[in-house]
Amino acid sequence: MPTLKIRGAELYFDTYGEPVRGRDPILLIHGSYITGSVDWSGVAPRLAQEFQVIVPDCRGHGRSDDPAGRYSFREMAADAAALIRALGHKQAHVIGHSNGGNVALVTLMEHPDVVASCIPQAANAYVSADLVERIPKKLDPERVRVEDPSLMMEMIELHSARHGVDYWATLLRRTAAEIVSEPNYTALDLARVQRPTLVIEGEHDATNAPAAHGRFMAQHIQGSQLWIPVGIGHNVHTEAPGEWCERVLEFLRAVPAVQRH
Repeated sequence: MPTLKIRGAELYFDTYGEPVRGRDPILLIHGSYITGSVDWSGVAPRLAQEFQVIVPDCRGHGRSDDPAGRYSFREMAADAAALIRALGHKQAHVIGHSNGGNVALVTLMEHPDVVASCIPQAANAYVSADLVERIPKKLDPERVRVEDPSLMMEMIELHSARHGVDYWATLLRRTAAEIVSEPNYTALDLARVQRPTLVIEGEHDATNAPAAHGRFMAQHIQGSQLWIPVGIGHNVHTEAPGEWCERVLEFLRAVPAVQRH
């Protein structure tokens, strides 16, 4: 089982494909309360036909531990940067979905030296009022236990072996607390970005589209691209995996060689 000690935590990760000369690897960061393989196994093999792909479980998720018991986008972004270096890479193409998109964005903002390019999908640069209103209710463990027991059972299956059978409720609480706290990047903050960036947000993404988070990021990250696939919701890479892979690979192939050191 591939693991590395990263900033005090033992992080599990999968790799797809071999290193490709002249091309930085792809780092895929999973979304809320799931794991890397659950989120990315449908598209990672396709990406690995052209790039090496690294798929970790974030600290406190799946097979990765979290001795400090913290849930923070900044913490996970620092882990991402450290993992890239620990695996012997100077840079990686950092792609994240949902909360993983937030982690990808924070990695771009706080650790730009390890980012060859960034694709935040279903992410938000700031905490909008609708998130504060909806998320604590949606991720309340008691609500999930009564109204969405299938989610509870899925989380138990994914996390209990490493973290205990009741950990799912703790993870939900930590996730909700972070979503309504961070990130908090302004237009001026985003204007500092100097890495190729593709922002992805499904047209019908009930979490992010109402506040136009994708448009906000793309508007203020100079030279960025915005892809809003029509008729698609929150999970673009699983709802339209073929189209997603084509669009992502098209973007990555065009990253200037200077970004690949």
